[in-house]
Amino acid sequence: MPGLGLRAFYDPGQRDWGMSLSEDLRLVSALVQARVTSRSAALPATGSAGQIAIVPAAAGANANALALWDQSPAGAAAWVHLTPQEGWQVWVEDEARHVRFTAGSWVEVPRPGVVRIRTLTVPSHVLEPVDQGCILETTGSSAVTVTIPDEASVPFETGTLINVTQIGTGIATVEAAAGVSLNGITAGSVALDGPWSGVALVKRGADAWVIQGALAGAVA
Repeated sequence: MPGLGLRAFYDPGQRDWGMSLSEDLRLVSALVQARVTSRSAALPATGSAGQIAIVPAAAGANANALALWDQSPAGAAAWVHLTPQEGWQVWVEDEARHVRFTAGSWVEVPRPGVVRIRTLTVPSHVLEPVDQGCILETTGSSAVTVTIPDEASVPFETGTLINVTQIGTGIATVEAAAGVSLNGITAGSVALDGPWSGVALVKRGADAWVIQGALAGAVA
């Protein structure tokens, strides 16, 4: 049963089928109308009946796994961890939003008419899957460089849109990594035009992006 990776069609008594069937039913219970309490809160030592959560990405052991509190009569109560598969989608209760497992991490599913704002607090930032559909804001007085990675490093889908806005006085610069074409300018990098200026980055093909907006550099 490839849709969820379930096992089925056992003969009576085959391969300890009772335990295998229980594991399959646990997986079904987690993924049908999937919802979790949180993806950022640390797992409590003792969960509550029926509780499902995402292990925080920074947790180390079992990071990003779905954790189910199992109170099966057959054994002691404990957290059971399920390894997420590409494309799994769940509702996060404490954020009131859907997230999807993509390229090894849980990213927010875009909502029509709502754009997420991410604040960049470091001097350099390489675009990552969580940036898709977001506005990246630079707010400080220090310069910030936003780098578009090559296809091999981060395989963004063609049509991906990411916006960058310079809020602070620190100059925001967008540059293309080696092997990436940044169409719309005459060089491989360009600064924004000052505070409250912004640009749109659109992926139009493999290692090919377009930049449009308030640019300080020469436009191609």
